[in-house]
Amino acid sequence: MSAAAFAKQSFDYIIVGGGTAGLVLAARLSEDPNVTVGVLEAGENHLDDVLVDAPNLFMQMLGKEAYDWKYKTVPQKNGIHGWVRGKMLGGSSGINFNMFSMASRQDLDNWVELGNEGWGFDDLAPYYRKFEQYHAAENTLADKINNKYLDKSLRGTEGPIHEVWPKTCLNAGYPMPKDPRTGSAIGGFNQLLTVNPEHARRSYAAREYYQPNAHRENLSVLTGALVTKIELEKNEGEEVVATGVSFSVKGTSHTVHANKEVIVCGGTVNSPQVLELSGIGSRDVLGKAGVKQVVELPSVGENLNDHTACALAVQVKDEFPTGEALLRNPELIQQAMQAYLEHKTGPFASATSTTGFASLSLVDPHLENPRAHIESLLSSFQVDDPAGRNSLLAKQLENPKEAVCQTIALPIGANITNVSDPASLFVHDAPGNWLIIGACSTRSLSRGSIHISSSNPTEQPTIDPAYNTHPLDVDLQARSILHVASLANVEPLASHLVRDEHGDPIVIPNMREKGIVFPKTLGQARKLVEVATVTEYHPIGTCAMLPREKGGVVNAECRVYGTKNVRVVDASVFPTHVQGNIVSLVYAVAENAADIIKREK
Repeated sequence: MSAAAFAKQSFDYIIVGGGTAGLVLAARLSEDPNVTVGVLEAGENHLDDVLVDAPNLFMQMLGKEAYDWKYKTVPQKNGIHGWVRGKMLGGSSGINFNMFSMASRQDLDNWVELGNEGWGFDDLAPYYRKFEQYHAAENTLADKINNKYLDKSLRGTEGPIHEVWPKTCLNAGYPMPKDPRTGSAIGGFNQLLTVNPEHARRSYAAREYYQPNAHRENLSVLTGALVTKIELEKNEGEEVVATGVSFSVKGTSHTVHANKEVIVCGGTVNSPQVLELSGIGSRDVLGKAGVKQVVELPSVGENLNDHTACALAVQVKDEFPTGEALLRNPELIQQAMQAYLEHKTGPFASATSTTGFASLSLVDPHLENPRAHIESLLSSFQVDDPAGRNSLLAKQLENPKEAVCQTIALPIGANITNVSDPASLFVHDAPGNWLIIGACSTRSLSRGSIHISSSNPTEQPTIDPAYNTHPLDVDLQARSILHVASLANVEPLASHLVRDEHGDPIVIPNMREKGIVFPKTLGQARKLVEVATVTEYHPIGTCAMLPREKGGVVNAECRVYGTKNVRVVDASVFPTHVQGNIVSLVYAVAENAADIIKREK
């Protein structure tokens, strides 16, 4: 369909953004043949694109305009950070690392405590089962551990989304993990992946939600369409109503009419941008950008919260090949590509999945009085927090059943300090084989913002994640990376690493040049956090689901305050962060939101 033909129609529901959440809503709402759904997506359709499909080729998309929005933050303590966000049909589910994890029970029950009935752990559990299809793996130690702790009765079997480390963690004192679907995920294991094993293909929103339903006459999807604003009017009762959406295709402007609702699914960056461009937001922000205010809603774009990671790259013995063995040999790369294209096998057919979750008692068993330590750091940095979110998160961080960090191990080296260019993050010239071991935050207290600085929709918004501005984040990240470093001295991982004359693992040269040593003290770990903090690409919160007076942008039905028929459904509505990779929760949130909308018809 051409842009002109799309604009001539009117749709009951116009979905702004054909990403992870947007395509879930499009599929579910268009199940009713009497309902019309139109989707506007700025990126293109990359179905059957090998860079998207091959689970282990995702790094080849980073920094490429055809796939990536290529966002940049304002300067942080260790430089400007590059933010990868999927610019394609399927959004970031088409460009992520394929890792699939689960929020804890308390993560989601926090949402209810903050005033969002119907969004607790038990409320969302059926929606996790609805969208997933679990495939058990076999034959390796990791698989045996996974198959022990994964309870098939807690997992979906019919949904559209497919899905030396574990032993080292067990030897380090980690418990045998339970299925995260029970509400807790402490332990080390091989993470589930969003990969369809039948075809060895990435399982993502465009493949599983759009493609099977593309034939529906009541569903229209327009790609290459940049939304410029929502058309808003005030009715006689001074209620703000969305009448349609304006968008641009190749520089030509169009407007399409909405009969019932406009649902914004642009993600944590684009959703607040679209609201502000439309006149919904802070008077001060909109005034400086030259946008006429329609709805006073100062929390739009605020409460930005992200997971951060801190990692070391250490040398692996030559007899244990890592990613370098492949990347430095063009002939091997060609063979690997041929193996994937012809047989769906080889190194590109799966993604790395070694991970784990560690509580504060595991990370630092010698820390005296963890509660007093956390409360001291919490009180030392007072922030405006009318909803009381930081107090909720602090209670979680001291709970031995809750994780303070997600541990990772990636069989490749990196230039961890190159935070501005994600495409070159895993590129280095150090000879030998290398392994990344790292710790990722689970519930950061530092909060930033995303706001427009211009009325021009093609101009990127100002992104300030405020990394490590809260002292508790710095403290827990330092303790976490010190803990992860200790795993390098636990068998069987210990025997795989090259050691220096002091018996310490050898740190990659590009990190040593920044003054990084293999950390053995909390002070050395803090130095590493200072230099090598990177994003985990899990931003949330800029259109938070909270009471309006406590900093909310949407209510528990995802409706934007001050409007009659505008909703936001994506990770931007998360009121607090959750542990691990967030794509699973985005799917569950969208499935729940779809049912809410259907019930209101």
